[in-house]
Parts: sequence; C-alpha cells; structure tokens
Amino acid sequence: MKRRTVGRVLIVLILLAGTAVLIPDSPIYLPDLVVSRDQYEGKSSRTWARDLDSPDGPTRQQAIFALGTIGEPAGRTAPALAAIMNDDPDPDARAQASLALSKMGGAARQVVPELARALKDPELLVRVNAARTLFQLGADARPAVPALTEALREERNEAAADRFVNTAQEFIALALGRVSAGTADGVGPLVEALRAARTNQVRQTLCRALGEVGPSASAALPVLQEYLASRDSRVREAAEKACQKIEGDRPSARAADRPAVAELPDDEREYLWQVEHHGNVLVKHGFGRLAAALRAADRAALARLLADDFAGTDLADPRRVRAATPFADVERIQDGGRPPAARGRAAFVDRLLEFRRPFATAPNVKLALMTLGPRRRGDLAGPWEGTAQLRLAGEHAPGAPAEAVVALRFEVPPPTEEALAGPGWLRRAGVVQAVTARAPHYLFAEVARERGLDPDRLHDNWTAADLRPNTGGVYVCDFDRDGYLDVLITDVNGYALYRGRPGGRFENVTAAYGLPERAPAVGSSAGATLGPPVAAAAWIDIDGDGWDDLILGDRVFRNDGGTKFTDMTARCNLRLPQDALGLVVADYDRDGKLDLYVTRAAVPQTGAWADGTSSDTAGNMLLHNLGDWRFENVTRASGTWGGGRSSFTAAWLDANNDGWPDLYIGNEFGDGQLLVNTGDGTFAGRALADRPSDFGTMGLAVGDVNNDGHIDIYSANMYSKAGTRVIGNLKPDAYPPALMEKMRRFVAGSQLHLNRGGLKFDQAGPQMQVAAVGWAYGACLADLDGDGFLDIYATAGYISRDRSKPDG
Repeated sequence: MKRRTVGRVLIVLILLAGTAVLIPDSPIYLPDLVVSRDQYEGKSSRTWARDLDSPDGPTRQQAIFALGTIGEPAGRTAPALAAIMNDDPDPDARAQASLALSKMGGAARQVVPELARALKDPELLVRVNAARTLFQLGADARPAVPALTEALREERNEAAADRFVNTAQEFIALALGRVSAGTADGVGPLVEALRAARTNQVRQTLCRALGEVGPSASAALPVLQEYLASRDSRVREAAEKACQKIEGDRPSARAADRPAVAELPDDEREYLWQVEHHGNVLVKHGFGRLAAALRAADRAALARLLADDFAGTDLADPRRVRAATPFADVERIQDGGRPPAARGRAAFVDRLLEFRRPFATAPNVKLALMTLGPRRRGDLAGPWEGTAQLRLAGEHAPGAPAEAVVALRFEVPPPTEEALAGPGWLRRAGVVQAVTARAPHYLFAEVARERGLDPDRLHDNWTAADLRPNTGGVYVCDFDRDGYLDVLITDVNGYALYRGRPGGRFENVTAAYGLPERAPAVGSSAGATLGPPVAAAAWIDIDGDGWDDLILGDRVFRNDGGTKFTDMTARCNLRLPQDALGLVVADYDRDGKLDLYVTRAAVPQTGAWADGTSSDTAGNMLLHNLGDWRFENVTRASGTWGGGRSSFTAAWLDANNDGWPDLYIGNEFGDGQLLVNTGDGTFAGRALADRPSDFGTMGLAVGDVNNDGHIDIYSANMYSKAGTRVIGNLKPDAYPPALMEKMRRFVAGSQLHLNRGGLKFDQAGPQMQVAAVGWAYGACLADLDGDGFLDIYATAGYISRDRSKPDG
C-alpha cells in the first residue's frame, strides 16, 4: 500500500512539475524536483564545461553547443564562453560561443565588457551575436553603449551574416536603442545612421531603435516625422510607432502628406486595354494568315488579303550597306532620303515573294506586331495603323542558313475577328527597311555531349516542376595553365568543373580536384555550407601566385598549382552576402593584388521604377585585397556603393585611357553609373547621358566595337513590343514630361554607349539597330567571325508558357 501511495505521489508531482511551466506562481511549483533543466543529452553543464578546454575541436564545439542549448541554467560557464568568443583562434569556435551566450538570458550580464569587446571581432557572426545578447540584456548592458556607438558607425557592419536577412548594423542599432533607453546617449548616433541609411530595411530598423529609446529620444522627432512620408509602407509604420513611443499617440505627429501617386483615369486604362486587345486579334486572325500564305509562296492567297484599292510603297533608290565575310553575306536596305515609290497590289505581292525566293524549302515566317493604334487617337471605329516586323528564316541550300527581316508600315480597318476573316483587310503597307543574310554554313553546332559536357544534369525549366528564372552561370579560365580553357558551371542542381582537353574535349574533374558537386543542405555545421544552390562565382588569383583561385558562393578555394583545390574558407575572411549576383575582378588600386566588386539586385519599392533605383537594395560592395587571404570592405570610403541601383552585373574598363580601372554599374530600374577611378582609392560618379538612356539592364559587356581605341559599353536591357505600344498610345501629357521620358526608356531595349573619348558617350543602340533584342540577360562582345570587329551575342527571353512560342 505504501508503494502504491508513493507511486501516486510521484505521478502527481510529475504532472505538477509539467504544469509549473505554465503556472510559475503556483504554491506547489517544484521545477527541479523531478527533471533537472541543467542537462543536455544526460550530462550537466558542469560536465560539458570540462570539454571547453579539450584540444579536440569537434569535442569543444559540441560542448559549446550543449551549454548554449541548456541556456541560462548554464550561466556559470558564461565567463569561459566569453573567453572563447574573444580569444579563440578558430572563428567557428568564436561564433558558436557568441551564439551560446545569446541563449543565456540574464546570466550574460556578468560578461557585458566581453560582449562589448566582441563587437570588434573580425568575424561578422560574432559581432551579430554579441549585439543580440546586449539587446536582450537591455539596461543591464549600459556600459556597452560606447562600443555599440562605435560599431554602429563601422562600414563593415552593413553586411548580413550567415543566414540572417538583417545586417549587423541593424542588430547593433536595436541593441543601442534598447540599452540606452531612458537616456539620450544613443540618440545622436542613431539619427546619424538613419540619415545615412541606404536601404528601407535599415531605415525601418533605425526608426524602431529610436522608438526603443523612448521619450528621451525627443530630439529625433523631426527626423522621424520626415519618414512618415516615406514611399515604403514599412518605413512609415516604423516611424509612426517610434513617434508614438517617444511622444505618445498624437495624430499631429503622424499627419505628414503621403507621396503623390500618378494614376491614369479609368477611361484611359480602358482605352489602352482596347488597343492591346485589338492588337492580339490582328496577330492571331490577320498576321497568321499572311505569314502562312508567304511561307507557302501562295501568290493568290497573298493577293486576297490585300484590298482591291490597296496602296503599297517601297523604298526608292535605297541606301544599301553590305558586309561580306567568309562566314556570311549581309545586306541592309534602308531609306535613302527620297520619297517612297508607289506599289499596287500585284507589285507589292511580288515584293514580298522576293524575300521568300532565296529559300530552298519553306522557311519559318513570323509577322510580329510592333506598334498599333487608331489613326486618330480615340477613334476605335476609324482606320488603324501600325508597324510590324516580318522575319523569314530557313536555308538557301542544305546546311546553309538564310534570313530576311523586313520592317513594314500598314493600315487596316478596325481589327476585329470578323473583319480579318474575310479578304482585303490589308488596305496599305510599305517596306521601311530590309535586311537579308545568307551563310555557307552555320557558325555554331551543338556538340556539348560529344565533347564531354553533360547538359542533362542541368535544371531545365521546360521539364522541371519548379520554374527558376535564375538557374546558374558559366565561368571560364585555364586553371591548370595547360593551354586549354576550362569551364566551371554552377546550377541549381549542383556544380561541375570541366577540365579542357586536346581536341576541344572536356573532362569532369569536380570531385577529383576537391570541389563540391552539390551545395550542402542549409543548417549543416558552421562554415560547411555553400549557401544558396545558385552560387555567385569568380576565378581570381587571390594570393598572387599566378594560379587562379576560386570563389564559389561563401566558400573560397586555393588553386594548388593546377593539381587540386584546397578549401581556404576558414582562413579567408571573405563572406559574400547571400544575395550576391555578380563578382567582377580587377586590381583597382594597382597594388599588385586583385580586388573584388560584388553586385546585388533587389525588388523595387513603390515609386522606384520611376526613380531609377531600387529603394531596398543593400548596395554593391568593393572588397580590397589586403593579402594573406584577407579582404577589406572599402565601399563607403571609395564611393562605389552604386547609389541604390539594383545591379545584376558590373564591368571594369579603362573609360578614359588613363591606365586606371574604372567601373560601370548596370541598373535594373534605370540608368547605370560610370565610376571614374581617381587614382587615390576613390571613384567619381558620372552619367553616360544627359537624359534617360537605359532601363532593365540585366547583362553588360564592354569592348571597343568600332576599333577607335576607346572602350564602349553594351547594356543588355529589357525590350517589350507590347510595352512600346502601351507607352506609344498614352496621351502625350498623361504624365509630366520628365516622367514620360523615363517611361519611354522602360521599353526601348538594349543600348550601345559609344565612347568618343574624354568621358563622352553617344547612345547609338537604335541607330546601330541593336536595341530590339527582347528581355535581355547575359551578353558578350566577341569576334565570332574573325573579321577583326567585335560582334554582340545577346540572349533574350524570360518565362515562356509554350516551348514553340518563346517570349523575347
């Protein structure tokens, strides 16, 4: 009976102990009676603490992890962990110790001086965890205010650490606000940082930090009230809440005007929709019939589509520009300055068939709508006019390609399905320009598999379940210096290093040379992850030994004489941000060590499309190579942030021929920026044009395209036929003139900036007819036909829903 009673009492105590977590004020609170909280995997914190001095690295790191998991009950070990955090030579051990301290709650108050010292640690993750711990301690950490203030002003803390979305600066700012609450000690530095903030995310955090200070931050109210008018809703909300905490809920403090938003009236939107709808009908029911008749060389079918009183035109005495090389014979026929020659229905059909005649078999024929609208704006029932591009592509002999591209003007009745189903719907048409080309053979042939490359291992958006706009990249160098180019491929499915072999063949040597074939899963041990599956990469001789080393995501590999790669991540302090897109290499200060420029992109906030910048990008980075595998972030000091541009890529070039590498930064949402190297470690920003000249730059290439001794810039931009029509059908005064000028650039396409010397550039994209590429991404300049002039290779396309109908 006694045993049964004891058993019942034990069960009750166990239940009460479990309940005590929820009801800590219960009179029968017995938290340690049954289960000790000072344990991990059956061992107490005292036991784990003995392993902190172990010479075995994994054993010591496991002890640090265990003590952090135990948390505040292991508080007696805080001094030992603080010593590791500050003095251990292993950066992973320091990072884990700082993380363990952040989990110890109030027990960490005994190491506030050590946490303040850790804010100067070279490892970003250590600084972040120290700031997090100080934030949790609040007023108990007030002696750390000077260290927090100093850390807030350090440029290197503008980066994010490991898997954190927020930057170290943000954690430090929040800690300074919380720790200095009730005093004005942190207000000045926080306001200074808010004024200098480069992103809306950081502005939002700094507003929150000032709110943490409370009423003592009254001096910051005028600045906070400015941000009540921010275009970013998160910044407005953070500023509003901060004002409330500082001075109470006074509506007058939050009544700042919201930014004006330019919107079209409903009737204008409806008109634009109507025009675009009619364009879709014309393409489907009109252009499709004309293209089919031309492909079949059906003269009668072509004639039936033209009105009885059809009025056609052709170029009279045109200007002819011909380029004949062993690879291709290309001729452009364009306006010679004389009035066009009249052509009746039969003559115009003959002209169209002339473009069809060179093809030995039926070519592919596509008629693309470029512009369209009623002849009189708003008169949907009257005549419609526009422009189109006619393209014929095929072979003039077996294995010998040919192409004809013809620009046409046309007039049609209101394009309805009924009107286009009958004959005679094409009332007027004229040839504006024509380009014809033929070659004895194709320049390129698909040989990937037979040469040893494996395209099947790459992500394919046509067959994969998940659609990935950005799947990876290709990086070329001769890493083993055997005279054959080697290829590194990054892909969402993994990584592959192909060594170039004689005869143009390749051998996959990824694992054999010590490189990872896949990115380890996120959450593996510290310092052992590659970050996102698509890693930014670069070949760069970091140590100056003449062998190209490799940066692959957040890992750094030393090239050991072309025989293998050694992971140097632990020794190298390079920590790239998770959102790094492009890495471009140059010795910008000519000290003999290669430096690194990192580009980053971001989604725009409200209004950013017209502003020409992304208001929420953390900014690009210039990393100065100090030698011994160390880099210094000199972005702010050098003036190379990029001005808030969303940058897919950048390029080094000597724009003014002074021997110092200059930098051009592309911009997804407007004009790029040329940064001119002054030779003293700083750069001066310069625009390439005095008006909007770029938009949607997602690719970039530099080179001397006209062989005049000056490096030119090709910006691969977004081009949209539909967007061109929409902008073209807006009322001329729909928006202010400056905004209209920017909006026309939204859809105008790629740009070629011709360098005329003296840092003067002409925008020649439309004149040299390289603008209408499509939604352009990666591009390159290369002499593909060996004639001594650089050619442009521009990719295009975004997301197609039908394999037979690629966009772009």
